Amino acid sequence: MMGEMHILHTNSITAELLLEGVGDFRAMERRARVLEKTIPVSEELVVNLVKRYGTPLFLILGERIARNYAAFQEFFPGVEIFYAVKANPHPLILEMLARWGSSFDVASAQEIALILEHGVAAERMIFANTIKKKEALQYAREKHIRLLTYDNEAELYKIRTFYPEADLVLRLKVPTLGSRIDLSYKFGVEPEEAMYLLRLAKSLGLRTVGLSFHVGSPCHNPDNYRRSLEMVKVILNDSAREGISLSLVDIGGGFPLHTYYAEGEEASVEYMGETVYPLLKPFMARGYRVIAEPGRGIVGNACLLVTRVIGKAVHSGRVWYYLDDGLYGTFSAIPFDKASFTFHTLHNGEEKIPCVLAGPTCDSLDVIAEGVFLPSLEIDDLILVPNIGAYSLASATNFNGFEKPRVLVV
Repeated sequence: MMGEMHILHTNSITAELLLEGVGDFRAMERRARVLEKTIPVSEELVVNLVKRYGTPLFLILGERIARNYAAFQEFFPGVEIFYAVKANPHPLILEMLARWGSSFDVASAQEIALILEHGVAAERMIFANTIKKKEALQYAREKHIRLLTYDNEAELYKIRTFYPEADLVLRLKVPTLGSRIDLSYKFGVEPEEAMYLLRLAKSLGLRTVGLSFHVGSPCHNPDNYRRSLEMVKVILNDSAREGISLSLVDIGGGFPLHTYYAEGEEASVEYMGETVYPLLKPFMARGYRVIAEPGRGIVGNACLLVTRVIGKAVHSGRVWYYLDDGLYGTFSAIPFDKASFTFHTLHNGEEKIPCVLAGPTCDSLDVIAEGVFLPSLEIDDLILVPNIGAYSLASATNFNGFEKPRVLVV
């Protein structure tokens, strides 16, 4: 059955062992840094998996998720990780993270239920959607999910009606310069209006415990954090003067795809740790609880798509390859996350020609990429796509009757 889940024990070092010692995995990661930009599994493994399971295949690299999670702990010590479930909610990923002690950023009653299935305690979740259905608020109250985010008046009145004892976090609109996805376009109160909402919450008998923001995703510009934290500092001081006691700072997600410095990369989680963490230390020294909501930074580079050429044609002088996955499947990251990918084949040393890659559906919009340089391919040749873990499988559909990829952990 397509979509069936499998765990394949193909690695010599397990995720659990990697998490036992940060120093060991970091040394290994530095030696293997080139793998961040190439195919992280062997050709032999890919061929054997395709023979056994067919295509498309979505491979979850368990060791890499472990390295990313442990690296975040190293570069942001003392900052609590609330994994953004929306990035990739596959149960095998959630199972690993829950076992390692991660907390979770959830956005709906359905995501709350999904995390509860993995035995995660209610205090390890933040309901970080600023707009919540009343039924979702009632469900959160029933399941004792206390941390809720808001950014507007209407939400406060709704919370007062359906979950007045919750602990609230006010989300701010902040700079997102250079980030591909602007998460302050749809969410966040203007900083100059923050005190009004804090006062309103207090007058309604509601308890705000902290402030949150999101600098966009992926963010390669640490100045976004600097400016955001300056705003946070002002609001924390103003609220304290009015007797509104805040104790939490949520710096959101949007961390870069790669964990370590890599040639040609604009930024990495390591770089953001070196530049952003010092900005957080004064808050932590004053006793503030600091949390973050990484999603892309945990799973983005930890998944590999294996797709197959199912058709070939020449239109207007251009070679077209039709694949068994497309924009309505895993490549949904292209329209929804504004992502771009690299494409690799098992052909080595052959002359590359420009081509168009298209998905399998009957929608003419289902074009994955144009002007891609690849060797001449034939029906059943494989194309491998790394760094496709975030906002891809999560938004895949079965449009036109095409099944989502089978998921394997390797």
